[in-house]
Amino acid sequence: MFDGILLVDKEKGVTSYDVIRKLKKILPKDQKIGHSGTLDPFATGLLVILLGKGTKLNDSLQKLKKGYEVRAEFGYETDTMDSTGEVIERCGKLPKFTSKDIEGPLALFVGPIAQIPPKYSAKRVKGERAYSLARKGIKFFLEPKKINVYSFEIKKFNWPVVTFEIVCSSGTYVRKLIADLGRKIGVYGNSVDLRRLFVGDFKVENAFLVKSITEDNIGSKIIDLEKFTFSN
Repeated sequence: MFDGILLVDKEKGVTSYDVIRKLKKILPKDQKIGHSGTLDPFATGLLVILLGKGTKLNDSLQKLKKGYEVRAEFGYETDTMDSTGEVIERCGKLPKFTSKDIEGPLALFVGPIAQIPPKYSAKRVKGERAYSLARKGIKFFLEPKKINVYSFEIKKFNWPVVTFEIVCSSGTYVRKLIADLGRKIGVYGNSVDLRRLFVGDFKVENAFLVKSITEDNIGSKIIDLEKFTFSN
C-alpha cells in the first residue's frame, strides 16, 4: 500500500474519476485513493491524487490557491459554458473590442465574490447531480457560493479569442467566470480550453501523464508525505 501524493497531468476528454479508475488497475488491491479538486472532462492539467494516509490531507488541500490558463472565445455561450456544449446564446453583431475595453469589467471579478455554479456541474440538488437534472431538462436553482479570485489577467489577446490566467480559491468555476464576463461586456463568452497550472506549491510541470505510470514505476513518482509542507 502507498501513502502519499501523486501529481497527474489529466488529458482532455476524460473525467477525474477516469484517472482514478485507471490508477486503481495498477495500484495494490484495496489501496485507498482519492483526488483533491475535480477537473471538467474538457479541461487538462494538474490533478492531485491522494493515496493512503494522504487522503486525510484533502481538507488542507482545498484551502490552497489554484492557478488556471483558460482560452475563451467571445460572441456566443453554450449550455455547458465550454466547448462540449450546444450554443444557446449568440451575439448578433460582435463589436471590435480591445484589451482595454475588457480590463475595466475584468476587475469587477477580482476579490471575494458570490458565484452561482453552472447548471452543468457536479453540485448536488436534493441528492442528484446538477448536470443530470440539466440533461433531463428539469428546472432547478443553485445557491450562490462565496469564492475568491486573487487575479484575473489577460495573457494573450486576439479578439474574439482571449487567453486569461486566473488564480482563485477552491470551488471556483472558471468557465462560469468567463460566461459572466461575457455577459458583463454584452457579447457572451465561452471557455474553449482550460488548463490547471498549479495547486498551492504543486505544479503541473512536475506531474505525470497516466499512460506513463506503470505498476513498476508508480512508487518512484509518489511524493512522500514527509517531504512537503503546505503554503499558499
